[in-house]
Amino acid sequence: MPDNTQPNIERPRLCRLALQVEAGALRAVVWSTVEDSSLRNFSLPLDPTLAPAKALEEAVYAAPVLLSDFAGVDIVMRTGAYTLVPADTDADTALAVADYCRLTSDADGTPARSEVRTDSADDFGSKLVWTLPADLAHFLARTFRNPRMHCHMAPLLRYFGRKNLLGNTGKVYAHFHGNGTAREVDIVAVGADGRLAAAVTHPCPADNDALYYIMATLRYAGLDPVTDEILVCGDPAARDAIMPLLRRYAAYVMPVIFPSAALRSGREAFNAPFPLVILPLCE
Repeated sequence: MPDNTQPNIERPRLCRLALQVEAGALRAVVWSTVEDSSLRNFSLPLDPTLAPAKALEEAVYAAPVLLSDFAGVDIVMRTGAYTLVPADTDADTALAVADYCRLTSDADGTPARSEVRTDSADDFGSKLVWTLPADLAHFLARTFRNPRMHCHMAPLLRYFGRKNLLGNTGKVYAHFHGNGTAREVDIVAVGADGRLAAAVTHPCPADNDALYYIMATLRYAGLDPVTDEILVCGDPAARDAIMPLLRRYAAYVMPVIFPSAALRSGREAFNAPFPLVILPLCE
């Protein structure tokens, strides 16, 4: 597991930084672009008593290494405020879709100050429309040099889209994030024809919650629990707990094979957030 030990980066211009902003924590991964086995992974808590943007600011400035002049910076935002549209959707339509889906509103329906963004998922012929609170977006833009922003589902869709070119069965990918009451599952369902059928994120504090959402998504996508596959990745404890339950109802339940290319950066990649590990593999 990551800790709060911040690495000493001697040549940041030869390194990349990837951040994941999630509920309660900022996860950071740093690796060299010229050396193997160089990946470092650490986590910083976010103060729950502060507004999200202020809590993120406090965490970033408490870790001076994050402000180094890196060769590139990617920031992944874990958010449920996203939806899928066709890949050729233009900016005006994306904005209208975000409004229609209430992605630009608070939980009580009050309009929120937010930015509408899009991420490509070209292998599926789709695009993610998602929103980011404006104050968070402004802080990140002024703090990091040209950061590339991603919805957390984007790297998952890109990676699974490329993996799905292999084989001719339907697949449900389940990625687990977090633990306890904060645990979530990201589910991507793909038909045997390679078409994206669903991409959703659900809270799953109990194992039975995860079981329900995965099997319900499989059924919604029109897949067959006897012939199609369920592939699980992410938090190891959640993965190990859920797979035996899934095998009661589905014939082919397997872990996602960890990408060997990611291990060139070192075995610490096993402990880093999966969306951050696969980001370079999706470029």
